[in-house]
Amino acid sequence: MIRHIPPGPRPSRTPSAVLVILAMAVVEMLSGVTQGYLPPLLPALGPVIGIDDPGINGLFLISNVSFAVMTPIVSRLGDSYGYRLVLRWSTVAVTAGALAMAWAPSLATITVGVVLLTCVVGFIPLMMGILRTTSPAHTRKGVSVMIGVLMITVGFGGLIAGLIGAEDPLRGFWIAVPIAALALAATFVLPDAGTPTRQPLAIMPLALCSFGLIGFVVALAMGPEWGWFDVRTLGIGLLGLAFLAIWVRVDSRKTKKRRTFLDLQMLQIPQIRSITLSTFFFGFATISYFGTNGIFLHADPAEVGYGFALSPFGVALVLALTSIASFASSLSTMRLMSLFGERAVLLAAGAILGAGFLTMAFGHSSFTMYCAGFTLFSIALGMYQAATRALSVEGVPIHQTSSAAGLNELALSVGIAIGAATIRMISAASVTDAGKISETGLWSIWAVMTASAVVAGLAGVRYRKPAYEVSPTGTIGVTE
Repeated sequence: MIRHIPPGPRPSRTPSAVLVILAMAVVEMLSGVTQGYLPPLLPALGPVIGIDDPGINGLFLISNVSFAVMTPIVSRLGDSYGYRLVLRWSTVAVTAGALAMAWAPSLATITVGVVLLTCVVGFIPLMMGILRTTSPAHTRKGVSVMIGVLMITVGFGGLIAGLIGAEDPLRGFWIAVPIAALALAATFVLPDAGTPTRQPLAIMPLALCSFGLIGFVVALAMGPEWGWFDVRTLGIGLLGLAFLAIWVRVDSRKTKKRRTFLDLQMLQIPQIRSITLSTFFFGFATISYFGTNGIFLHADPAEVGYGFALSPFGVALVLALTSIASFASSLSTMRLMSLFGERAVLLAAGAILGAGFLTMAFGHSSFTMYCAGFTLFSIALGMYQAATRALSVEGVPIHQTSSAAGLNELALSVGIAIGAATIRMISAASVTDAGKISETGLWSIWAVMTASAVVAGLAGVRYRKPAYEVSPTGTIGVTE
């Protein structure tokens, strides 16, 4: 059966694909910098403006919750009201947040700023909508470039923020301001693509999804501090899961009288289902590990028996240098998929990631071997980020591009949250008298992450590429 997907009207003067991708790379720089500069800045800023460690952890919790909640909202708005319009206003929100934190840093402005910065979660889904509408043949290449820019700017954004923050944490917040101005200007280069559905957000499913994500993420984040069997953890967590279960039931049923927030019927498409599952386990096994990586590199072997006693700058330097591997792998992923196929690349990403954890585990007494393992980790990070994001939209109609990409981002966010909670549970169960993770605990973390990497790669093997047909009128058909 061939399902015809009407394309949106194309503007009379569309910029070249190269110019559009370059403009998108500039926008994605803002996402990378804002995600990379907060971790080194906030701890250093605490004593300056009077925020204690629990307050710093609270800001990171707010950031994690906001990322999870904003992911489906911004993506859904793009399909409803236009990709470029929502992207521009998202960029305005991020710019306002960065400027507020730099101009008048306080607990209030930083809290608001952290929330506004999470609007970057919609950048890639929205720009994928623009690309897929105006230059479908360049969608994969554009995603590859955007992910490459994201990887390199997260690494070096954190390094630069750490350098500046070591001297004056307040000045570090200004790093994002000129990048935000450039990103906002770049949105005016992008074409106004697609035909917005003009469908208002369905308030009840939106509320169920948002409150469910808030409860679930807060329970996972605070469980180690409150206790996993504490009434607060269980109450908030179970309530969040209940809201999510009701939301899934509501948005899985599509009738003429009921609007959906996110059309979960997309998960009935085999390739979307396999990519969503693969993304979840890749997120579980990668981004959630960054905290443990920093702890390990910073640990003093004379005190705990492992680690390399690196300074915060040394840890940031390792992250920045290995981000080059992520940059290179993301740029080469689309070429690899063309040569060897999508399933082979996803399986290879899982295998490389698993090999990275095994190398870190068995070679953790050697700085060279550990860095080699983390480099493999970084290569797999760039590969799966580029591959899964590009493939997450190829089985849906064009007018659902942003929502499908947002669903994939949501799977990534939930995978990261559950992975981080798992690591914290293992850490809490294997803490030494000195309050450090035992070496046995680290072995357990590496084992769990390796298993998750294998599952992620195997889930990717189930991907089936949709077949496209283009009619003389420009209609794209998906053969199912």
